[in-house]
Amino acid sequence: MIKKVLLKILLSISLKLNDLLYRRPYFDRGSRKIKAENEIPHLDLVITECCSLKCRDCSNLMQYYQKPENLKTESIIQDLTKLLQCVRVGELNILGGEPFVNQNSLTEILRCLSGSLRDQVGTINIITNGTIIPKEDCIDAIRNNPKAVIILSNYGKLSTRQDELIDICKENKISFILRDDAYHWFDFGQPVKYTEPYEFVKRQYKHCSVRKNCMTLYRGSVYTCPRQAHGIKLGLLPDNKDDYVDLYDSQYKTNTDLIHAVFGMYNRTEPVSACYYCIFAKYIHVPRGVQKNRL
Repeated sequence: MIKKVLLKILLSISLKLNDLLYRRPYFDRGSRKIKAENEIPHLDLVITECCSLKCRDCSNLMQYYQKPENLKTESIIQDLTKLLQCVRVGELNILGGEPFVNQNSLTEILRCLSGSLRDQVGTINIITNGTIIPKEDCIDAIRNNPKAVIILSNYGKLSTRQDELIDICKENKISFILRDDAYHWFDFGQPVKYTEPYEFVKRQYKHCSVRKNCMTLYRGSVYTCPRQAHGIKLGLLPDNKDDYVDLYDSQYKTNTDLIHAVFGMYNRTEPVSACYYCIFAKYIHVPRGVQKNRL
């Protein structure tokens, strides 16, 4: 009995410490940047639903796709251009799925970001799991964009071509970052509606580092996070039109209207519907990259 009480106390302390560690830097820094530079600090750009892995606990819900697709190059560039005509992005994360599955689109996007849109984006991160080697055209596009950085999510033995990709980066003087293979994942839970009280959901939304770092552009709309975006596409989360910004909605007649909508969503204080289908704020750790059997 005493042991259980002590464990409960330690868990409570741990949750509060985690809350402080994971919420403060993102929340405050993001607010200052918007006021000073009128920019979104971070944006995730989804270019594919396809992935070379099938991680059981993927927070972005990639494991639920039965027929994943590569997004069309023209549509991605059109959506990105429309958004960047209104706002600047401090850090653009290009991801999927696995972005090197859709190399043709990635190559053209990088070329576009080296041209007319170059001043609208700061750092460009290409998030990869280290399982696919890009072709020469894609390597050239990365090498020729000085803002591009390859971020390797180190999944140990699963990242089968990681060392080869690192060698390519070194040979071509491409910036890269190898994430520590000891870092943990948080369990966001299954895409089902939880019975947590509103106070928990609101606190979770307010202090969620994901919503501050992972605003997502996907299929013509801007979402709070990739889990929300993919959950709606998969039909696993409610499609509430007030929870995201459709770039092509007729109510946005000018760029100014769109700017107000995007920053209104960024500064939103009420949880979106997807937050009721998430338990991120419980800070439950799960092993990285556990593979789910493919159907």
